[in-house]
Amino acid sequence: MIRITRSFIAGDALAELIAQEYEFKEPIQCRLFSKMLRTQDNDHYRVLVGDRKYALRVYQEGSHLLRQESDYEYELAWLDFLREQGLPVSYPIRRADGRFLNKVEAPEGTRYYALFSFAEGQPMNPRNENQLYALGAAMAKIHKVSNNFQTDYKRQEMNLEFLVDRPVARLQRIWGDRPERRRDLDLLVTSAAEAKEEILEIIRNPYYTEDSWGPIGGDFHSNNTFFRDDDNLTFFNFDLCGPGWRAYDIAAFLQNTDLLNVSQDLTEAFFAGYYSERPLSDN
Repeated sequence: MIRITRSFIAGDALAELIAQEYEFKEPIQCRLFSKMLRTQDNDHYRVLVGDRKYALRVYQEGSHLLRQESDYEYELAWLDFLREQGLPVSYPIRRADGRFLNKVEAPEGTRYYALFSFAEGQPMNPRNENQLYALGAAMAKIHKVSNNFQTDYKRQEMNLEFLVDRPVARLQRIWGDRPERRRDLDLLVTSAAEAKEEILEIIRNPYYTEDSWGPIGGDFHSNNTFFRDDDNLTFFNFDLCGPGWRAYDIAAFLQNTDLLNVSQDLTEAFFAGYYSERPLSDN
């Protein structure tokens, strides 16, 4: 049998599943609106049920990400918790049986899927100070309330093994037999070891608290944040979430939006919003 690494599921087939599982009575339209060809990207479908809009995510086959059913359930349980706390997230919709997650067998293997509320509006403008302030405040609120999140589902932790050791080991496998990459590889290994030690020093700092670690989004950026005309925002796509350092969310957002290389006023607007809800220690 020929091995398939990537497939797209027909929207009309998914519409039939949605009609059965959610017991919607109105006509359903389901159309693919994101079709990245990278194997790690999920597929998203815009779902219309009468005049109501939803987003259906079909997760990629998860073996290359070492993901199991519990990883997806963790994400959905956390988003439902955030919804209950009144946080502005695209949240999962329960099926008629009360569950969020289901799966379908695709040519490449098992793919899980879930239906979400629709994030209305336009992607944020990372050069808009008011939007940066609002995003910073909302991110901080998510970090604060998530200290009370509890679940039996397990999810890959974004610890030093995940952030440093595994990426370095992967590059060593890729570049190890390439003499022209030896200097780059040596520099990377040395820099990673130094960064790891600096992080360990921070963790040993007496000002480090349990609040520094907890559920994080893992991938906050402008294309995952939608602003409506009334300036209210909605976060969409927490596929990279998991237990991790809250500082990682901040660093990833600054990198994703290139804020460190633009006007200081923009960076300060983001931090002003964040500090308004969750002050950070100077230490």
